[in-house]
Amino acid sequence: MSQSIAVYNFKGGVGKTSTVLSLAHSWSRSFKVLVIDCDPQANLTQALTDSDHHHSLFSLTKEFLHNEQPDIQPLEIHQYLHLIPGDYRMAEMESNTQFISFGHIIFYKLLSAIRHNYDFILLDFPTHFGVTVKSFLANINSILIPATPGSFSVAGFKKLLTYLQSVNHEHALQILGIFFNQYRKQTLFHQKIAREAEQQLGNLILDQRVRESIRVSEANEQNESVYAFTNQSAVAEDFLKLSEEVIERINRLNLAEVVEKLQKQEVQTR
Repeated sequence: MSQSIAVYNFKGGVGKTSTVLSLAHSWSRSFKVLVIDCDPQANLTQALTDSDHHHSLFSLTKEFLHNEQPDIQPLEIHQYLHLIPGDYRMAEMESNTQFISFGHIIFYKLLSAIRHNYDFILLDFPTHFGVTVKSFLANINSILIPATPGSFSVAGFKKLLTYLQSVNHEHALQILGIFFNQYRKQTLFHQKIAREAEQQLGNLILDQRVRESIRVSEANEQNESVYAFTNQSAVAEDFLKLSEEVIERINRLNLAEVVEKLQKQEVQTR
């Protein structure tokens, strides 16, 4: 069965989309990968293709809402990488009463219909706590959380985990962990944040950090993988190592157990 992994943080500017892009390009060298652009801003879609598409997440959702069985045709980026495009109209779904009630069922049907075709399904979530996020959370396997040292706080991370745990899940949700993006290893402040995070959160913090680089933005603007854009890119090497570490972490940390452990630590330190 495929692994469905959401890249999510309630803070913006942490590199969610660039993370999804880089992991997708890395894994699609060896696996069949589908990416789903859940964000109404559709930055992931714009980075992979420069045209609009009829079979977007919005159009599929609308067909499911009308009790139709849509013809799900992900866009082929290349043989081993496919995309369900994002659509700004997904923002309308947050106030749609049918979607509020049945969104989790719709995305269950959507994922069930396509899981068998892929080894990995990667989802680029919007930053809010809306119905789209909750509905997908109910049906996926794992969460990966990118953060920048400047926006990271242990308290904020614990709140995010608590929120993720509060959502009803069809099965146990795994936490792949948190990794530092846009990291400057020579900056004392970044070193301090990473050190404190490791001390307080232990193995929830991934070993691999992705350094800050203009190469990521340049690659995205030219609809290119960061790997293809430059053969000597240090940030490409970072993302490649991150993709390997994430695979190694699959099915290791149960979210409910992690939250319970953190809550016990808080009680003991009071």
